[in-house]
Amino acid sequence: MDETRHARLESRILQELSTMLMKGEIKDHRVDTLVSFSYIKLAKDAATARIGVSTILDNKNHAARAVEGLNSAAGYLQGRLGKLLKTRTAPLLHFVEDHSLKEAQDVISTIDAAVRADQQLSGGTSPGQKDHDQRDPAAEQTSGD
Repeated sequence: MDETRHARLESRILQELSTMLMKGEIKDHRVDTLVSFSYIKLAKDAATARIGVSTILDNKNHAARAVEGLNSAAGYLQGRLGKLLKTRTAPLLHFVEDHSLKEAQDVISTIDAAVRADQQLSGGTSPGQKDHDQRDPAAEQTSGD
């Protein structure tokens, strides 16, 4: 399968799974609309797909329960995908937890804390902020004027 068709199939699978989730077609009580699919890794032969599941809640239990529910409903989802995609075979679906959103939030909060600490040590202004507040108009003139 060429790369373009492979990427298109990955995108379409995520789109269809998200639509099924939002329409409430997944009846498992462990899966709700606070769950989203963050990535898909489709095998070269399109026989299997690993799908990352993330949640906006900070509760690790919520994501684990959602993954269990989705893996439980994987056979149903595979059948629905086969009909929607109109392909000869639909990939076997394996859902896994994706913690990248939580890790990104942790990195951002660490950076914010470091910036606040730096501003407190430097007296409230950062070096870039000081340059913007006290500009020298003579220095801004271009040599071509």
